[in-house]
Amino acid sequence: MNTSSIRVDILRDLSAIDLIEKQYEDLIHRVNWNNPYFSPEWMRAWWKRQKQDRSPIFLLAYDSDGLLLGYWPFIEQTGLLGTKGVWPFIYDEANYHFPTCENRVANQLVDALDGLLSSFLFVWIPQIPEKFWDEYMKGVVRRSAHLEIFRSERFSCMVEPKNDTSFNQFWEDKIGVKSRKSLRYDQRALARRGNVTFEILDDFEAVRTCMPATCLIEVESRKALENIGLYTIRGKRGFFFELLPELAKFSRVRIAFLRVDDHPIAWQLELLSPGYSYLHHLSFDENWKKYSPGKQLLKDCMERCWEEGRVLDFLPAPFAYKQEYTNVSMPVHELHWIKRSIRGRIAAKLIKWNMNWRRKMRERSPGLAATIAREQITHANSELSK
Repeated sequence: MNTSSIRVDILRDLSAIDLIEKQYEDLIHRVNWNNPYFSPEWMRAWWKRQKQDRSPIFLLAYDSDGLLLGYWPFIEQTGLLGTKGVWPFIYDEANYHFPTCENRVANQLVDALDGLLSSFLFVWIPQIPEKFWDEYMKGVVRRSAHLEIFRSERFSCMVEPKNDTSFNQFWEDKIGVKSRKSLRYDQRALARRGNVTFEILDDFEAVRTCMPATCLIEVESRKALENIGLYTIRGKRGFFFELLPELAKFSRVRIAFLRVDDHPIAWQLELLSPGYSYLHHLSFDENWKKYSPGKQLLKDCMERCWEEGRVLDFLPAPFAYKQEYTNVSMPVHELHWIKRSIRGRIAAKLIKWNMNWRRKMRERSPGLAATIAREQITHANSELSK
């Protein structure tokens, strides 16, 4: 591999999204790492709703002919004591923060990120897959002179289809006899309530039209009651109403409903990329809980992905049901990378204090983390960076 012909540009304005978009469809079929949250549609929709007191930072890797080989988007964030730091793009919504890139430019992108610490106090990157960390980041971080705070508190769980195994065989191996019997009972009981259908939507008009139905389920879901629904945070409903139809134009999203006599009782949101489906959201109407609508919808999703040859990635969130179904799992890591200086040492101490405080709060009140969820976590991070 000739790395001397590779260059990494640092672009500080939104014209980078236009540059990415021009080569994106070709790029995603060449890359080894494809982050579904860093598509042009996600980046544009998210940026429109951000305060205009920050700047984007795009790391763009090209070969000598100007072919885009990968990119990694960040934002400039006001930091401690009047300094500035680097946060990932879509930090409050994305479940992964690795770059979209070919293997041959991953090291160069990490090196470019290291170079940003000459101008910024810190870099924060949550939810880095272990494979990307081990192969491309760990060595650079360990060799650098910067301070680091590293932790691993979550796992990604996946269902990876096997060529020599049918879905039914997989299902029987993963789910015990009692669980299968219970689900069949729930399926029969639900069928007695009306005509049960699974609706799969993946084109622009269908996705645009179905969005109000998602609200009907969300307002009656447990997640909404615990303040962790998809639309709980102000502005999120408008964000997804705009984003999801745009993703559907390029076959990057799939929405599924479970309906009884055309009444929606459960829905799920999958983000699609070549060979993968990322389960971004699943919720159901609590009034139908006794029929296990979420499990019924999820089983249908797993079987569809298995038949398509797609890996179904449950994403790194700590829900027990994911462990029940998975046949592949891996840790995800979080890194605070901090310039070695007096201000850097102060920042490191405050970050560690914040981590310890949040851990103690979860231990004292296990339900608190679910109740405050992403809104207060984002608020805590914002307060730390002021």
